[in-house]
Amino acid sequence: MEDKLFDFEELWYLFKRRFWIIIVIPVLMTSLALYKVSKLKPSYSANAKVFIGNSNEVLDVYSKEELSYYTQFVSIFSEISRIDGFLDDTLKKNKIDKTSLEVASSLSFTSSENTPIVNIYYSSYTKEQMEEILNAVCDELMNKVKEIMPGANPSILSEAMVTTIYPNKYKLPIIVFVAGVIISVGIILVLDYLDNRVISKKQLEKIVPIPVLGSIPEVEKAFRKESKNVCNKKDAEIAISGSL
Repeated sequence: MEDKLFDFEELWYLFKRRFWIIIVIPVLMTSLALYKVSKLKPSYSANAKVFIGNSNEVLDVYSKEELSYYTQFVSIFSEISRIDGFLDDTLKKNKIDKTSLEVASSLSFTSSENTPIVNIYYSSYTKEQMEEILNAVCDELMNKVKEIMPGANPSILSEAMVTTIYPNKYKLPIIVFVAGVIISVGIILVLDYLDNRVISKKQLEKIVPIPVLGSIPEVEKAFRKESKNVCNKKDAEIAISGSL
């Protein structure tokens, strides 16, 4: 198959002839995205900070070894909290009707780089008992710190605070619309590449190394208009086909 070289005029004719593709595909994709976005609901995130150091002052300086030890402890606690049944006693004690695995799957822990402060996050699609759940996890963390590190002096720096996260309902449709336009352009170019027909004088000159002296235009619409003056419509159609 011969490679096709486009100029501006050929590209304009190509997209003009299949312009409906650029309209239909982005509209369909954007409509689907808008429907999907309309179903989105806000999510919620709760955050709390816990100090697990061995000092009464949060601003005390700790060595790298001490900070590394605290970070490792938080990492181990994060892994153990995902074990089925680890948080069950704490949840029951606080009258929380959730399993240990349900809570652990929505928990995340991060350690501060310069101080033994742990940030605990809990995410959910409902506000129900979010503060109670996170406060219970903080209590369990402090109990384990006291148990494993007797010299530690853990404390809650900030109790659980719930924030609402609203979905961006404009970003997805815009991205999908742009993607739809790009896909439409790609489809048009692929269809044209697979089309072996010669539809222009320039394409014919590229294939046949002979100058094109002229062409016979297809003016079927004009003949259709003139067929009103013909008594027999069948004769008019024969005349049209014969002229082509």
